Amino acid sequence: MTEQLRIWAGLQGFVSAAGLLALLLFFTLATPFGAEQQRWAWLGPVNDWLYVLGAAPWIIASVLLVERVRGGALLWILTGILCLLIAAGAFVTALMLAGRVGLNVQFLVATPMTLVGFIWLWPAAAAAVGASAVPSWVLPLSISILLAFVVGGAVVGGAFLVPAGSTMRNVLIVAGGIPVALAMIAFPAWWVILASNAR
Repeated sequence: MTEQLRIWAGLQGFVSAAGLLALLLFFTLATPFGAEQQRWAWLGPVNDWLYVLGAAPWIIASVLLVERVRGGALLWILTGILCLLIAAGAFVTALMLAGRVGLNVQFLVATPMTLVGFIWLWPAAAAAVGASAVPSWVLPLSISILLAFVVGGAVVGGAFLVPAGSTMRNVLIVAGGIPVALAMIAFPAWWVILASNAR
């Protein structure tokens, strides 16, 4: 059980990190919101395909962790919701890559999936620490990742309540974007940490 958890958690972490790298390079090199550079546009679909391919490891690793720690009913319910959202996100992303749906549809599915994915870290880590399946420091790390994502996201969301092009909007986007970016980087790292510390 522990060995399988390590394998699938590690696979999820590395595929997620690769997808994040592709996304970062896409926004940096293809500049989709500026003078678009078509020679780098392929990075966007690469990120999308990595998400589709990474859905199964994410689901399997999540279920294996909850099974390993003998999670309670609430954790199983949250995990079930997360798994359904992951599967739905992968399906819609595949449809988008096939040209059947637009980015707006994919965004509507990916947003709640991402939020639930970050929320899940806290109770999953709490159960894992309680079962002595991971070191105790994994819990405060998980809480920090979640708070960075939620608080940063709230600040970025608040930026769109102020006038467009204003200095305040730009300040809020940067101030909120930094913790969100750190949380996004920490998310795949969390899975690699789980793979290397699960017991």
